[in-house]
Amino acid sequence: MNHSSNSHPPTQPRNGRKVSSRGLLSIAMLILSMGAFGIAALAAIKMISDVFGNNKTDIPVVVVAVQIIVVGLAYAVGWVTAMVAIRVYGNLILPTLIKWCTLGCLAAVCYLYLMILRRMYNQPEDLGRFIKYLMVMAGGLGALIGLHLIVEDHDLRPFSVPLLLISLSQLGLIVFRYVFDTDNVHAGFLWKDLVLFFMMSSVSVSMLAHWGILEPLRMQLTNFFDRRSRVMRSQD
Repeated sequence: MNHSSNSHPPTQPRNGRKVSSRGLLSIAMLILSMGAFGIAALAAIKMISDVFGNNKTDIPVVVVAVQIIVVGLAYAVGWVTAMVAIRVYGNLILPTLIKWCTLGCLAAVCYLYLMILRRMYNQPEDLGRFIKYLMVMAGGLGALIGLHLIVEDHDLRPFSVPLLLISLSQLGLIVFRYVFDTDNVHAGFLWKDLVLFFMMSSVSVSMLAHWGILEPLRMQLTNFFDRRSRVMRSQD
């Protein structure tokens, strides 16, 4: 008996619907984005370990700069694919993952800030070490702000609170070091303490005050994807 009239071709689904190319691309970009962010995070951990480790051979500032560029490249790949996945293909899972990544990045920045304060309390004389501290901290803050820009209507103000608390702790350490704990204190080291303090406090206050410094950039990104989303989006 011939049942070919009731059977479906093997190359077509039984419900007659094709697989959504948009959905497949959304999933692929989610995997690519989180994979790139994971690579960047692992590389950043290794770089920070080298900078703060007790290695006998100190890493030159140029090498750290190259490492930051390479880590930034991996981060940029994850950032761009996350933006496309959310703004173009409407991925609903990635915004939640990005918010968790933002919290993790904040925790890493706070931990890094505390590590730097611990090292700077002993007032190391090496200027290159201080420059590397600033470079690593700037990279962490840049990653935090970049994650904030991915998700629309993301509020950065709560993230400023722990940074402000640590900045206040740094102010207390500066006063204690130069007024009370004056044994072997180096007065010339004060400018380094002040540079880090004003750098972190200004960033934290800007985040808390929500002056809208990032709003023009956010609007440009939104307008860019609004104009090009139909061209970039594949047909379902």
